[in-house]
This record gives sequence, C-alpha cells and structure tokens, in this order.
Amino acid sequence: MIWITGLSLAAIVASGCKSAPPKATPATHAAATATSHLVSQLANARIDAAKTKLDQCRPDEALPLLVSALQAEPSAAEARNLITSILSETVWNLPTLRLNHPMPIEQIALATPSSLAAPSSLWVSLGGKTHTLVRWNLETLQIESVLFPQADDKTRSFVFGPGNQSLIIERGTTTLLCNAQTLKPICELGALPDFLTPAAVLVFSADGLLLAHPSLLSEQDHSLVWRLRDSASGEIIRSSEPLSQQAPPAVAAFLDRQHLRVLQADGSLMEMPISPVLPPSTTPPPQPLKLLQAQFSHDGNSALTLQAQAAHQPPSLATLSFGESKDGSLETEAMTQRFPWSRQPNIWNGLMANSEQLPFTVDRNLLKILTQPHAPIIAAAPIRAAAFSGKNVLTGDENGVLTLHQLLPLPGQHPSASRAAAIDETALRALQNLSLALTAKRLVEKDRNFSPLEPRERLQAFTECNFDALRAIFPQLDFSLLLAAFKAAELRTAAPSAFRPLLERCARADSSANPWPGLAAMTAIFQSHDSAAILATLQSAGTKGPAAANALALALQSDHPEWIEACLASAVELPPLLGQISHSRIAWLQGRKADALACWPEVFPELAEIRRREDWDGWEQADFAPALAQVREAVCSELNALEVPEPSTPEQRKAIIARFTDPATFRAIGRNRFAQASLKAALAFSAHPQESQATFQLAQLARELGAPAEPCLRAEALALTALNNYSQAHLRWIELITEHPLNTQLPSDYAEAAYTAFENTEPRQAMEILTTGMHRFPQDANFALRAGWVALLTGNSERAYRFLREGQRIGFAEDKRENATALLTIAAAQTGASDDAAVYFQDLLKLDPAWAKPETLDALDWPEELKASLRQYCQ
Repeated sequence: MIWITGLSLAAIVASGCKSAPPKATPATHAAATATSHLVSQLANARIDAAKTKLDQCRPDEALPLLVSALQAEPSAAEARNLITSILSETVWNLPTLRLNHPMPIEQIALATPSSLAAPSSLWVSLGGKTHTLVRWNLETLQIESVLFPQADDKTRSFVFGPGNQSLIIERGTTTLLCNAQTLKPICELGALPDFLTPAAVLVFSADGLLLAHPSLLSEQDHSLVWRLRDSASGEIIRSSEPLSQQAPPAVAAFLDRQHLRVLQADGSLMEMPISPVLPPSTTPPPQPLKLLQAQFSHDGNSALTLQAQAAHQPPSLATLSFGESKDGSLETEAMTQRFPWSRQPNIWNGLMANSEQLPFTVDRNLLKILTQPHAPIIAAAPIRAAAFSGKNVLTGDENGVLTLHQLLPLPGQHPSASRAAAIDETALRALQNLSLALTAKRLVEKDRNFSPLEPRERLQAFTECNFDALRAIFPQLDFSLLLAAFKAAELRTAAPSAFRPLLERCARADSSANPWPGLAAMTAIFQSHDSAAILATLQSAGTKGPAAANALALALQSDHPEWIEACLASAVELPPLLGQISHSRIAWLQGRKADALACWPEVFPELAEIRRREDWDGWEQADFAPALAQVREAVCSELNALEVPEPSTPEQRKAIIARFTDPATFRAIGRNRFAQASLKAALAFSAHPQESQATFQLAQLARELGAPAEPCLRAEALALTALNNYSQAHLRWIELITEHPLNTQLPSDYAEAAYTAFENTEPRQAMEILTTGMHRFPQDANFALRAGWVALLTGNSERAYRFLREGQRIGFAEDKRENATALLTIAAAQTGASDDAAVYFQDLLKLDPAWAKPETLDALDWPEELKASLRQYCQ
C-alpha cells in the first residue's frame, strides 16, 4: 500500500495551481508532466489500497481512500466508478442508542415485535463479579426490572416464550422459569443437560401457556426426562419415562397444544401428547441419520439439521420436513431475527457454526454482515453479544457498552440519469462530508491511519453535506431515503440515574461488602433481654430490608417464640425458606416437635442452593446460616436417636427399641417420619437374629403407617434368612420378585431367593432364579458375583463360570476383585478350562500372594470341594 502525506499532496497541488505560470519551456513542461504523472501514480495507489479494503469487506475504509484519490486526481474515472458502486450497494449503519453498563455484557435480547417505534423491552445479561439480568424500557430509557444478582453463577442461556411474558434462564447449575416482565422467579426447573442447545430444547406452545424442557433424572442418574409445565405456575402437567442413556440423544423439540415432539439424533421423532391418558409414541426415520444439532421451524413442520457425513467429510446442513407447509422461519434472514448471538451456547456457535450460509461473523470488536455488502459494525471493545431486529443491530461489549446501530437505506436508482458533472472543489467537499457521515472514519494521511468519529460528528458532517453537488456528480443515485434517515436520526443515551436500580440491587445483594451499620446497636438491645425494648425494636424494623432481616435473624437465635412471631406479623415478601425456618423454630420452642419436624424434607436444604433459585431482595443482608443450622441440628437430633449405628451393640439396639415403643416418639416426629424410621430400623435389625421379633414388629408398624410394602417384606425376609428359617424366608423372597413391580426390586432379592432355594434343596429353582436375575440386571457385577457363588454351591460350575465371566465383563468393584478372581479360578477348574484357571490363579496371587499358602485356604469357611479346586494350584 502506498500512502501520501498531507504535506506532499498540498505541495503537489500548489505546484500545479499557480495563477500566473511562467512561460512554458522544455524544462517547465517536463516538470509539469512529471508532477501530473506523480499525482496519477499516487491516486492509483489509493485506488489499489481501496480495492484491497473492499476484498476485506471494509467499505468503511475503502470509501475514504477513494475520496482521497479523487482529491488528488478529480478526473480519476476508476475512483468515481468504485465510489458509485460502494454508495449504491453498501448498507451503512449509524449508532443511535448507547447504554453504558457498569458490568460486562454477556447476552442481549429484544422484545418482539421488532419495531422500535413502539415501546419495546430490551433484556441485557450482565456478568463480571456478579451476574444478573436487567430489562430496559427503550421508550423511557429506564431499567424497570432486575433479576436477583448471583455471584459466580454465569448466565449460560435465556429463552423467551411468545409475547415475552415468560423467560427460562439458565444460570450456573440452576434453571429458572421467571416472569419476563418482572424477572421474578416462578419455579426451578432442574439442571439442563449441557450437551443440548438451550434454544432448541426449551420450548413454549404458540400461545405461551405451556412449556416443555428436558432435565436429568437426578445428580447420580443422568437419564433424560421431558417435562410439560404450566408456564404461569411452573406446575408439572406430564413427565416422560426416563430415557435410557443408550437411547439416541435429543437434538431439538417443538410444542403445541396437542403434543411435544422431540427430534432425536437418529432422526426418529418422539411424540408425547399433552393429555396424560394418551401414550407416547416414537416414529423411526425413513433412513438412519446422525444428527448433531437441529432447530425446529415456528410451525414445527420442518427442522434445520446438522448431519454427520462419511469419514473425512464435514457435517452438512439439511432440512427435514414433517408437514407440507413451510413458514420460512428457517431461512437465513429469519433465523438471524429469531436468535441472538453470544459466546454462550446458541445456534450460531452450534448448528450454524461452520455453515457457508452464515449471515454474519464476529471477530473481536468487528461484526460483519455477510448477506449483502454492509459496512462493518465496530465496537470500542470486543463484542460479547449481538441481536438483530428489523433494520437495527444491537451489540454488547465486554466494557458493558450496549449500542443500537440503525441500518441506513440504500440510495435509489435513477434509470434515465443525466450526464455526470465534473468533480470540482464543491463536489469534493460534499463527497468528503458524505464519507465522514457514512463511514465514521477520517483518513489521517500523516499517521497512515483512520481516526474514528463520534455519532454527533457524523451528523454534523451530514448537515454540512451539499447533496445538490452530490446529485450532479452521481446523477444515477437518489439520496432522498438516506437524507430522510439522517434527518430523522435521534442520538440517545441513558442518564446515569437510569442505572441506579441495577447498582442498588447489586449493592443489596453483596451483604459482605455492604454490612448494615445498625447491626451492633440492634444486637445490644437483644442482648439486654428487655422484652419490651426488643418488641419495640422489631416493630420499628419495617416490613423488609436490612433492619427487618437482621431483626428476624436475631429473633431466631433467641428462645422467645413471641419475638419471631412479631417479625412474621410485619414481614412482607418473606422468602419461603425463612418462613419455614421461623415456623419450625416457633413450634420447637413451644414444645410442638412434630410440627417443627413436619415441614422439613428427609434431606435438609442447603442455604446456598436455595439462594440460587429464590429472590431474597430485602432479606439478603442478614446471615441466616446459623438459624438454618440450629433447626437442622434440632431435627436431626430427634431422628438420629432412632438411627441404628453400624456396628451396634445389644444395649444400643435395646435403647432404640424402647424409643420406638414410647408414644412420645410418635408425637414428636409425626406419622410419616415415624414410618420411615421404623422401616430403616427394621432393615438394620434384620441382620441380627436376636432382634428378629423387633424386626417383624417394626416392619409391620411401618407397613401400617404407609411405608412401601417391598422394603417391609424385604426386612422380614432378611430376618428369617438370618435365623436360618430358609423355608419361610424363601416364601417372602419369591413373593418379592414375582408379585411386586420390577422397579421396586433389587438384584440382591434374586440372589437371596436363589440362596434360600439352594438351602431348601431346590438347586434347579435356584438356577432359574439366578438366570432371571441376570436378565433383569444385566449390568450389575455384584449380582453376577453372588450368582456365581450360589451356582458353585449348587454344583452348577458351568453356569457359575458364565455368571462370573459376565461380572468380569461388567467390571467388579475393587473390594470384590480378590474374591471374584478366586471364584473364577474354581469355576474354570471345575468346568475343565485348566489353562484359564491357571491364569486366574496367577491374577489372584498378584492381588495377594498369601493365596499360595495352604493355611490361607484352610482358614476359608468354604465347602471343601471348592477349596480343593484351589489347592491344586498352590503346589
């Protein structure tokens, strides 16, 4: 690239523009020719530089270079033609709104409809030390709602329902359904699988009344479950059966008022009707597919998919059709309007990431629109989020600046244009002003760079632009639409006071950095134990806020239920957990232990987890962890008194039995907890033959109080087995595995049923039970080990070998490997697989060389015929 400094250009122009040139001589003629040649050369250098910029999709830098070329050589036809092409084809942008947030912007979304003429809402996800979401009113430029801030829990996604009334926001490990207008949580939806694209699987019905979402069955079981909910209350209407982890994963979903449709990775379509009385169904694909990503159209009749191809071939986009009509919502332009971009999971860095149809790219602080020639959108800092709405583009950067860029209209075309006028000084000044107004770039030749212009400088350049002169040199272009757009442009920014709701809400959320200054004085009043003064303080603490929150925290630490009641009487918008703690503490202090325990689940909630899904605005500036710990300790002390320790002594078991027979215990913990405690104690006592009577009494009591029948029956069977009453135990084991649902059965039920069959001299039945158990629990290595043991005891070495080999395939637990390897050695030897048996025995010695000593085998409490199979390898 060749640049020319302002000084050299001025000198050249001056040398060729003197009012009274000297008489031409061969020398002066040669000098003039050289000057003219140099000017042309420098103009051509600018034109070449401009062409390079156009190849880089940078018309905003090409246009100033071409204007500079015309300033050097006004007759440069190529420069004029390139400028004409740029002006007629390039869509320019003008920043008309700027919001300077005090936190980095992570994501943005604009309310529909897309017209900004009407009052509109804008949602901005903010990050940094504290993560939150704000809703702007773009008519008043005021923040009207703030989602309760959360430290360190980054917002991964948010998805709106139709009409922008409901919002699902995924933040950290929590997924919340919120009111989109107030940003108040409605309910917690559970963890969203992180391998799914949120916009593809968090779906609402067209009227916004229903929503569907996937969730993991539990922290331990990652089977996928689909849930249908009422979007106003979050109430679950229907849930699917857990999908096996071996099932094809979901890639996209669609919901209407009749059913939920889930597109799976193999191209199959799972449909779950809204009505719970209608069964789900799955339609296989016409041909097997491997879908990596997908997105349904608005009407659900088609889905854009990213399909894996053969080896060494990149994935390709393809549309699957499920109906005859197409609504156009999967077209590139429509997708751009439907889905904002951010650096969090979305279709632009998933489904469309490597598409040749990608409509835009973001590279640090540059956003380039690729669908037609556009001037790039430039931010002052790296762009973190972008959204498209009609003729507007919004960007949010890591410095917290949100900018709304208005896309300016293209000039119209005059088909019968007059001849273009020559470019004079007036035209050059007009062209220079137009370039400044459109590109926001001023060419600084001495620095060989461009300096940016502020939006107001651009408008000033526009007002100084002589459009009559421009029409003369570009007669084929009609600038009227562009002229109208610039005249109507209104540059807006929010006043610093508009950010006050955000700043104040973040300050309230950070109690450690903003402690309440009145705490010391209030604590001194509580320590005085002057009830009248304390009650007066509670009445003056207000309905919520730092004073009310700290008053409640101090009251909960006291032994005066009337103080807690006084706090509750005046409290408003009290978080559910604080109400639960307060009522439980009051009941405990009043001696109503059953009421104190009844409101708590079996697993106590963690305060940090509750704070992730509840808005504690007005109550977060006090530390309620001691109050929750106090209640937890009181509840657990009552329940732990009924726990059978492991191991336990006869005296301990006797004391626990006495507590169960004490009527005060039932009154203290209530019916449900008493039933659960009775069942747990019965199962613990069943291992002790001397406590068999207590086992039966507790199991029967738990059954009568509503405990599940299966574990009660299991406790009785275990107690009879421990008593060596194999005939009665066998009847209960058989009842358990034949008359109760499979999902209530355990692999050990089959092992015990087989063992008692063996003890009842029914080896054939024992083998049948073990075979059935292997079919029902094919991935349970512990059961395979137990089955192998029972098979060896019954003389079925071949089946034992098969069971044990299956357990080896699954993988024995580390603490079971030694015993399993010994049994494998025995089973292999008894079936004639001597070489295998020798290998297994060597593996056994690697685990413990003591197996080579005869005394080790002598110490085993095993049948002699089993030990004999091992002895032959000890020699």
